[in-house]
Order: sequence, then C-alpha cells, then structure tokens
Amino acid sequence: MNSSSSSIFINKDYNPIIVSVILRRYWWWVLLLIFFFTGIAFFYLRYTKPVYNSTMVIQLVEKDQGKELLELESINKVDDISSEIELLRSQLLFEMAISKMNMNVSIFSEGKILTEEKYHQSTFTVLPYQLRDSSLCDVPIEVETTEDGRIKFTYDLNGKTYSKVSDVNKTIRTSHFDVAFKVENWEILKQDDAANRLYFTFNNQKTLASRLIANLEVNPVDMNAKTIELKYNGNNPEMCKDIIQSVATTFFNYDEEMKRKSADNILSFIQLQLDSISGELKYSKDSLTDFQRKTRLTDPENMGGNLSDNMDKFQDMLFELQNESATLKMVHSKLKSEPNRVDIYRLIPEMMGTSFELSMTKQITDLNTLLERKEELLTNVSENNSELKNLNSRIQSKIQAIRRSIEVIQERIRTQVKTINGKIGGIEGEYLKLPQKKMEYNRLKSLQDLNEKYYTLLTEKKVMYSISNAGYTSSNRVLNDASLNGIPVSPNRRLVYAGFIFVGFVFGFALLFFKYITFNEINTVEDLKQLLPEKITILGNIPQLKESSEFSQLMIHRNPKSILAESMRNIRTNLSFVNSNARVIAISSSISGEGKTFVALNLAGIIALSGKKTIVIDLDLRKPKVHLGLNVANDKGISNLIIKQATLEECIRNSEIENLDFISAGPIPPNPSELILSDSFFEILETLKSKYDVVIIDNPPVGLVTDGVQILAKADVPIYIFKAHYSKRIFAGRVRELFEMNQITHLNIILNGTKAFKGKYGYGYGYGYGYGYYDEEDKKKK
Repeated sequence: MNSSSSSIFINKDYNPIIVSVILRRYWWWVLLLIFFFTGIAFFYLRYTKPVYNSTMVIQLVEKDQGKELLELESINKVDDISSEIELLRSQLLFEMAISKMNMNVSIFSEGKILTEEKYHQSTFTVLPYQLRDSSLCDVPIEVETTEDGRIKFTYDLNGKTYSKVSDVNKTIRTSHFDVAFKVENWEILKQDDAANRLYFTFNNQKTLASRLIANLEVNPVDMNAKTIELKYNGNNPEMCKDIIQSVATTFFNYDEEMKRKSADNILSFIQLQLDSISGELKYSKDSLTDFQRKTRLTDPENMGGNLSDNMDKFQDMLFELQNESATLKMVHSKLKSEPNRVDIYRLIPEMMGTSFELSMTKQITDLNTLLERKEELLTNVSENNSELKNLNSRIQSKIQAIRRSIEVIQERIRTQVKTINGKIGGIEGEYLKLPQKKMEYNRLKSLQDLNEKYYTLLTEKKVMYSISNAGYTSSNRVLNDASLNGIPVSPNRRLVYAGFIFVGFVFGFALLFFKYITFNEINTVEDLKQLLPEKITILGNIPQLKESSEFSQLMIHRNPKSILAESMRNIRTNLSFVNSNARVIAISSSISGEGKTFVALNLAGIIALSGKKTIVIDLDLRKPKVHLGLNVANDKGISNLIIKQATLEECIRNSEIENLDFISAGPIPPNPSELILSDSFFEILETLKSKYDVVIIDNPPVGLVTDGVQILAKADVPIYIFKAHYSKRIFAGRVRELFEMNQITHLNIILNGTKAFKGKYGYGYGYGYGYGYYDEEDKKKK
C-alpha cells in the first residue's frame, strides 16, 4: 500500500457530519462505560467497610472565687488550650479511656472478603476471668458450634494447636485462660457460624490503644471560647460513640485531678519551707537577744553617727581648699613677663567665691588697668617713650606683688590642708577602734531581718494559694454530646455512584473524542470535496443495499426501477457531460473491497442497456473478480490474450445483457505488472475500441500497486472509487499524489455504499483493507 495509507490521520477541524456519525455509531459505548463503572461502584460499596463517626464538642471553663475575693491571678488558670489539645491526643489519656471501656476481649466475624468486629453486636458474649499466658493476646480463638449443642474453641499458640469443647453459658477453663461463654439464642449463633468464621481475641491494652488511636481527631473550634471538637472514625458506630464519651470523661477527670494535685503540691512545698524558716527565724532572734544581753548594747548605730558627720564636714573643707589651690596655680601660670591683657582680664571671674577673692581681685584689676594703658600708649608713641618705660616698670612691680601674694596664700592653704588631713586621720582611727560587738550585732540583725522577710513572703503565698485553691472549680462542659450516627460518612454512596458515573461519562466522551480525532473514514460526497483536489469531478454516489452476496454481481438489469439503477443512470448521464465521446473508461480504487468491480459491471450494464456495445476487461490480474460476478470460469482471459496463448474471439464472452461482453482476467500470471504495461495489451485495447463503443477496464487498486496508474492516465474517463464507511481519509492522499506527480491530469470520483439510499438488492465484496493485498480476504474468511 502507498505510504500515505499507513500514516495516522488526525482530524483537527470541527465537522458536524463526523460528529453525527460518531454519535450514531458509538453512542452505546458511553452507556456501556457508564454501566461498567456503575458496576465497579456497586462492588466497591459492596465490599468496602463503611466508616462511621461520632463527634463531641467540649468547652474548657474555669471559675476561681479566690481570685474574685482577693483580686489574685488564678493558680489554675489556662490561657492557652494547646496543652489540653495535646493531652486529648496523647497515648496516655487514650489508654486510660480504653481501659475504662471493658474492651478486654474483641469478637470478630470473618466472611469471604470482609472481617467485621462485633462490638456489642455479637451473637455470643465472652467474659474473661483470667488470662494465664499473656502471649495469647491478639491470637484468634475460633468459635464453632457442634451438632450436640456445645461450643468448640480452637487456637494456635507457639506452634501447637489447642482445642476445647464445653457447654454454653458456663465457665470454660483451659490451660491458658478462664472465660464465661454466654449465648442468648442458639439457633442464631448456629446460622452465624455457618455463614461466617467466628473468633475472639484477648486484647493487649497498649496494642489495642495504638491500633484505635489513629482514628481519633482532636481539633480546636474557637481558641478564644476554648472549645474543642473530638471526632472518632470507625467501622462500628456504637464503638465510635463509646470511645468519644470515654475520652471526654477521662480527660475531665484527669485534668481536674492534675490541677488539684499541682495546687496541693505547691501548698505542701510552701508549708515545708515555712516550717524550716520558722526554726531559723526563732534561732536568729534568740541569738540577737542573747548578744544584746551580754554586751549591754541597745543601739550601736548612734556611736558612729557623729563620726560620720564630722568626716563629711572635713572632707568638704578639704575639697574647697584643693579648688582654691588649683585656682592660684592657674593665676600664677598667666603672670608672665609680658602678660596678655585678655588672659589677665579672664582671671577676675575665677576669683569669685574664694577666700582670697577681695585681695587678689583688687590686684588683678589694677594690673589689667595698667595693661590697658600700655596698649593705648603703644598706639601713639614708640617703645622708647619715657612714660611707656615708666608704665612697664609699674606693670612688673605689680606682677611681682601678685606673685608674692599668691605664695603667701598657697602657704596658708597648705597649712590648712595639713591640719584637716590630721583631723580626718583621727576620725578614721576612731572608726577602726569601734568594738567588734557592733559588727556582730549588725550580722545578727541582718540575719534576723532576712528570715523575717522570707517567712512573711511564704506566709502570704500560702494564704493566696489556699484561698485560690479552695475557690477554684473546673466547669468543663459538653456542648454537643456524642451521638450514635447510623449513617456512614464513608464511603458516601451517592458521591461514589456519582463519581463513577461521571468517570464513565468522561471515559465515554473521551472515547468519542478519540474516535472523532482519529476518524479516518469517508462517508459522504462532502467529505470527498473537502479532501480531494479541486480538479476532480464527482460523478455521483451508489447506495448501500440491504442484501449482500459473496462477490460483486451484475444486477442492474434485474430491477430497472431500483435506486441502484437510478444512481447508475445518473452516473451515465454525468459521464456524457464529462466526455461524450469517451471510448475507454478505467475504474480503480485505493484498496480491495471498495467496489470497483461492482461499479465496473453495473456501469457497463447501464451503458449497454442504452444501446451501446460495451465490453468489460478484468485487468486486476492479481485478484480477479469479474468472472465470479458473472458466474463463469476463469480458464481463459486477458492474461492469455496478452501473451498470445488465446485469440480475442476465444476470450470474449457474452453476458445476460444484450450488447454487454466481457473478458475475464484468466489464469493469474507471475508478472502481472509487465503484462498490464506491455505493448501487446494496448494493441488489444485498440482492437477492442474498433469493435465496441465503450471499453470499461476493471483496473488494479492503485493504492496498493502502481501498474494501473498508466491505464488511468491513458483512459478517456478515469474513475476512482471510494466506499462510504470503508475507505479511509488518508486514501485521498493517494489521489493528490497522482495529481502532484502529474501522473494523471483529470479524475472522476464515485462514492460507493452510501447510506442515504436503501434498495432491494445487495452485494458483498469479500475484500478487506490494510497493508497486504492478497492476504486480507483470507484473513476475513478465517
């Protein structure tokens, strides 16, 4: 087949005709997929354990009357409920809750697919009295009824099988456990045993809690309102409710107990410290009293008070003298041989507040006056002026006088400093001579004060904690109690059915979409017009008939008024418009099975009925069909004629229709292409043209082999057959190739097998399509 035939065709444009074809042909696939997925949903729901849940909302509320009475912060106050949430989620609290539910034994019913835990729903009850071997926990102990109305226990432990038969409603003792087996209705138990495998297990509380806690959910509802939601999911609604109630009750009791215990521990600690401090306080008081009694010292603090006052006074005097000495040193540094008037003037404020203010200020002011006079003279006279010289002498005399005054004052200050230092040293000596008893007194007094302060603080705290603890009450409450919810939350039947039906719709429409984009059939003349070049001519279409036969038949003469005959006459008329003088008509197709032999026979019949001498040549030497349609033997034909093994008269045969003859293909040759393209064939064709008005050639399919293309090119009217709902759209590519490669210049199209018409007669082709040419019919027959 041509390479274009094997490529993948994808529809990229919207075509309502294709949509209608796809819907008519594959609509039942959508329903089938919906029913298929609905069946999956049914089995999913049938064999999936339902999940129930039970929900409770609690609120943490506390009231502290002690806080209201004493305006104290509550010692039990909870501002953040995060710790309570974690406590509710903890393994510790869950184990405590499970231990209060009396779940020492679990009873199970095992079916062919599902195993159900019979919590409060079993046909029998097991009351454990004693478990002697803890390794028996979680080991299935099978329960079977016997014909004589007794119960048989069977279990495997450490590689050995144990069994025990006993009467019902009695205590059963084995080497590993003692239990009471209770049965209310023996007949119901027998029916349950016949339908399912019944067994029970002893539960390890930690293992059981670890298995069940995974389904517990604890979530805050409102942090400000301190509300918490407890939710438990499980396969048994009654168990879910009981677990939630047990967890909430256990939490309330445990929370209150822990807070009470915490407050009691604090009070116990405070009381212990008070007992210890009270003894130390009594000892410190007794020690201080004994010391005062022995030393007769009532208030040693007054002894050092006067010394401290005198020390402060002399320290102040010493500081003032040091400041005056520093001032004199600064004045002395400014008195140079040539003093600066501005510097001298700035010394006057430094004298303020000193003991030598009066004497020194007068001299400094006089010196400043002389310096001002000197500056005035220098602006008018030279340095050799007698008045200036006299003024310089006076300035030096004044400086010497000031210096002498400074030395006298400094000497006086040094004397005073020495005297004051002596007095300060005397006071310090008196401090050192204070008796050792004052230091011991202060030590004992400090120890007593410290013990009194600590004792007072602990006493106040004890009173506060006692009142707060006495006034504290925990008012944790249940806002929404756990309910027995008999409607499973998962799987949601409606949602599951809706989901699977939706998936069925999606898959169904995905299949339709896939069929649409990969739709590769030609159904209508409009399809051909879209796919083929504009140069082609549409001669018409031939309806698909109801009845079919194994081979293409000549049936145009059987019912001249049939739709088939009418369509053939229409094609004959269109041929006259295409080429009214046409002598040679070559008919071909892309692959076998498209009806080229059927069209060739019946077109030749309708032309012969119009009075023209017509002959049909079966040139499909690989798979000849003309002789089958006319019910004759294929012993001689065109293959013999080409190689000159027979004469033309021997090969031409008459049909049922007047003016219609035919030449069959003859024996299948090993080299059909060479025969078809040989000069001998074209000589025969010329001879036939001289004897007949119209020569119709049943050409080989040009989509599979190329030897028929030359016949189409040389024919007066080349006709190409497509079959509706059979020919592929990619076959149109072969036609385009013939035009693009200039192998043909004009081509006429007939669409065979359309469903727009219905007739009495039918036909079959026995052809398939694919990549092989000779194998398709055999595959179809097989």
